[in-house]
Amino acid sequence: TATDDDGSCIAVVEGCMDSDAVNYDSLANTSNGSCCYVAGCTDDTMFNYNPNACLDDGSCIEIVEGCTNPVMWNYNSEANVNDGSCIPFIYGCTDSTMWNYNTEANTEDNSCIPFTYGCTDPTAWNYDADANTDDDTCIPFIFGCMDSTACNYDSAVNTDDGSCWYAEEYYDCNDVCLND
Repeated sequence: TATDDDGSCIAVVEGCMDSDAVNYDSLANTSNGSCCYVAGCTDDTMFNYNPNACLDDGSCIEIVEGCTNPVMWNYNSEANVNDGSCIPFIYGCTDSTMWNYNTEANTEDNSCIPFTYGCTDPTAWNYDADANTDDDTCIPFIFGCMDSTACNYDSAVNTDDGSCWYAEEYYDCNDVCLND
């Protein structure tokens, strides 16, 4: 019914007028139904999305996939979503130039053994118990007489078998009489 403005007009300021709300507006004089009581991350593509939040508080954290188990070999301290990629520690020799290199090992355990070449056949004459890599030098046992003064001496023999025999006082190795 007023016909003249007396300067008492108050502009309408819409907003949340509930002081318990996280988006309370002390300047609001007209409620617009926007009151919100939970602040948090409102972006559903983020790691800490809160479906109950109605006010984004800037706390959103991006999803970083990786191994989140700190006792695994490939633990990623920056990951916040376990992607199933965790790999347990597998100890062994990780140096591919070593004799006992383990292709499955991912953690060095100082067990590497260098190559030692030699004859690895325990039935060979020149078997080398310290060898871990056969170098095709194995020699088979050759049994016979190794005494060069014996009648049946054989220079090809590498293992004496006790079969040596000698000339007698009156006969040579061919059983020929040495004296009349």
